[in-house]
Amino acid sequence: MAEIGALLDALTDAISSQDEERVLRCFTTGAVFVTPAGVMEGHEQIGWYFRQLFTAFPDMHNEITASAVLDDTIITEWTFSGTHTGMLLLPGGTEVMGTGRRVVLPAAGAYTMGDDGVFASGRVYYDQLAFYRQTGCDLRLRRTA
Repeated sequence: MAEIGALLDALTDAISSQDEERVLRCFTTGAVFVTPAGVMEGHEQIGWYFRQLFTAFPDMHNEITASAVLDDTIITEWTFSGTHTGMLLLPGGTEVMGTGRRVVLPAAGAYTMGDDGVFASGRVYYDQLAFYRQTGCDLRLRRTA
């Protein structure tokens, strides 16, 4: 399925160009996008997620390192890189101001194409501990009662 590879390339380029409109054109209006940060449903929430990421890492870049197609799904690995200069919103609402630290980490994902030729769903995976450590987040353990 050659078109799914071209769609992944278009999405990767849109993300690296920080072009929210082009990112959203790669997803159906009701798409579901799952990341360690949470579940986003539809263009409004997916757009919000990418705006947050673009704010935190204005120079971010994704470089695909591998991909494989299985029916209507493409599995991909890439390297994320960017400088944490803007506010980063963590799950739970904690805001981390830009640290100026460079973040480079591997990530993987699976994207499934819908009937209209764009992604109906996407799942992204990355090492959250490595991500938070590289951004300089304070990771103190707290015991709960």
